[in-house]
Formats: sequence, structure tokens, C-alpha cells
Amino acid sequence: MKYAFLLLATLSITACSTDTAQRNEKPVYFDVAGYVKSQIDALSKQKPGVIKRLQMGEKLEKQTTRTINWSRELELFTQADINKPALRNSYTIVRPDSLTYQYTLKPTEKNLTVRSLTVKLDSATHKPRRIDAVLTTENPLYTAERTIFLESGPQPGNKWGVTHYRLNGFQHLSISDKHTFDVEGTVVR
Repeated sequence: MKYAFLLLATLSITACSTDTAQRNEKPVYFDVAGYVKSQIDALSKQKPGVIKRLQMGEKLEKQTTRTINWSRELELFTQADINKPALRNSYTIVRPDSLTYQYTLKPTEKNLTVRSLTVKLDSATHKPRRIDAVLTTENPLYTAERTIFLESGPQPGNKWGVTHYRLNGFQHLSISDKHTFDVEGTVVR
């Protein structure tokens, strides 16, 4: 019993120090999830107007609205988060210039969803001006590919925020037809 307690205590101390070390490690990749979550919070408070176009297969809808669930609307952008400890060595990093980060999935990492991610920063603010990503999911029952694009720029009140976004791609269940979608939104303040 005494040894079991010592083993348990040792394991919990090791686990705590490992968690703390992982939290204190500097991120390898640009913090896309942090930026998108801050934008979701800001947009949810501001409730700006959005000119939205939605196409599902052949069906096309256009609308202007202020009632958008921003967490759901920008969910694919939070899913493009590659800044997790388990993914530290999964992507090649290319910096074509000081304002651009390009991450591409290494060929040895076939099962990860985010295939590529590009972040272009604004030269004055060093905040994301453009985020592009390709997300792919494949298994024997389901195939999906999504291309996502988020554009940000200056806002009233000396702020920075989302101005335009687009999500398109397809979903294909092995027992049904392929379903395409294209969602585009322009934020108007």
C-alpha cells in the first residue's frame, strides 16, 4: 500500500510538471486559434451586419443579417489550429517573407486534417491580414475537403477585425452522392 501511494504521488507530480512544461513551451506555429477566438468574441459583442451568400449544391441563398452564431460560423477556422504539442513536428515551415507563414503537412503525417495553412500578416500591425487553410478528412465511410479563407483589416475605433470569409468544399458519404458547399460572408460595420 505504501509503495502504491509513492508510485501514485510520483506519477501525479510528473504529470503536473509535464503539463506545465507543455503550457510554457513557445508555440511552434502561428496562433490561428487564439486570433480566431478573439475575433469570435469581438464579433459576438459587436453584432455587425453580414452580407452572406450560401450555396449548397445547386441551391443558392443570399441574405443580409446581424444574427449570426460566430462560434459556428468560424468553427472551421478554429479547427485549423495546428499549435498543439502532438503536432509540433508534423508540418514543414516556409517563410517566403517576414510577414508570411506557410505550413504544409509532412508526407509522413497522412491522417491529420489540416493539410496546409498560410498566415499573412499586416505590415503595420503584424496581425493576420489573411488566413488560408485546406482541411481534409478521409476514412472508408466519409471523405470531406474544405478550403477556408479569412480576411481581416482596420476597423472603426483603431481596431482590427474580420472583414471577409469564405468556406467551400465537399462532403461525400460512401452511401450517398457528393454534396458541395460554398459559404461567403462580408462583414459590414
